[in-house]
Amino acid sequence: MLRFHSFAYSGRPDKQMTLSFPDIFDLLLRFLAVGQLSLLCLYILSNSRELKALLGSSLAVCLSAYLLLTAPVADHHYGILRGILLFFTELTPYLLWYFAFSLLDKNLINGDLMSAGQFKERFHPKQWPPAVNVLTGGAILWFAYFFGYLQGRGLFHDINHGVQLILLLHVIFIATKDLRDDLVAARRNSRLVLTTASCVYFSLILLLELGDASLRDAAIFSLSNTSLVLLSTSVFSWYYFCGSFKDISPISATVENQQEVADTAEAEIPVEYQATYRQLCQRMADGFYTQSQLTITVLANELTTPEHQLRKLINQHLGFRNFSDFLNSYRLVEACSQLQDIKHIRKPILTLALELGYGSVATFNRAFKAKTGKSPKAYRDHFQK
Repeated sequence: MLRFHSFAYSGRPDKQMTLSFPDIFDLLLRFLAVGQLSLLCLYILSNSRELKALLGSSLAVCLSAYLLLTAPVADHHYGILRGILLFFTELTPYLLWYFAFSLLDKNLINGDLMSAGQFKERFHPKQWPPAVNVLTGGAILWFAYFFGYLQGRGLFHDINHGVQLILLLHVIFIATKDLRDDLVAARRNSRLVLTTASCVYFSLILLLELGDASLRDAAIFSLSNTSLVLLSTSVFSWYYFCGSFKDISPISATVENQQEVADTAEAEIPVEYQATYRQLCQRMADGFYTQSQLTITVLANELTTPEHQLRKLINQHLGFRNFSDFLNSYRLVEACSQLQDIKHIRKPILTLALELGYGSVATFNRAFKAKTGKSPKAYRDHFQK
């Protein structure tokens, strides 16, 4: 992937390399970007050794490898280093997909980002089936052989590009599909920047790799590309050190704790939100939360209030970090009530989930267990022994 060459080298003896001023300036920008990424990588690892930190640091290493591999230098000057750089460069889309998908997967807790413990439980390699670990290890060894030793020569090179493009498009899809569900504006922006923008960039590079070589080999394209990467790493580093991207995990809470948050916030709601809050409470009390595929846009239309005001009310004044968590504060309380009631002992879990507005019993089970620590069946058994 991303293997284009932008160097002024034609017509010169094999062992001689002359760089023009744009080439030298290009190299300077690349080294600055690699330096930034190295410092960021060291900083992340010094603060955490969790899987997310390791993945983020690995992405920084892969991006550095890409910058070094595509420098305005002829291939034969790299020697054995070229295979190593190519190996890490080709891993970039896979790591990006793994990292972004694990952050944005909404199946675990119905729309919220994951806590560190939930991330480890679902995505840590230690939790994978043995067959998956064997396949993953085999794939990494094959990559090391094909790209590190064979240096990407063969049909698998083009097949790999196709797979990478699919993964990147999938990241863009999951990043934007439920973006509006997140009530925290800064975190929505972080999701968009860290996933969609990155993947659009890599997708364009992939398409260029598969397309016209004259454009991707042009010195002006190489310099523009390097400038864009340096600008992106500079902006990200500034925002990261300012703290904008650090808190991307939700506050874990039980159903009871979330209700307490809402109750405590009620007395502190500003006057301009009181009318909307009363409407919201009334519609929720009427069971509006049981509607399937309920979004904040639909609820805002029902309350005839601007969506941005409703977002602010639920997030800043009621203490919920996304809309699904707000709905769960009603849905799961009702679920607990019915699971404790002997009158509903024969009601199937699927029926209960659909009645509460969940799209599937699996989504309900995950949301329920994430908030209560028990599956719906175990919760019912505990109260109706």
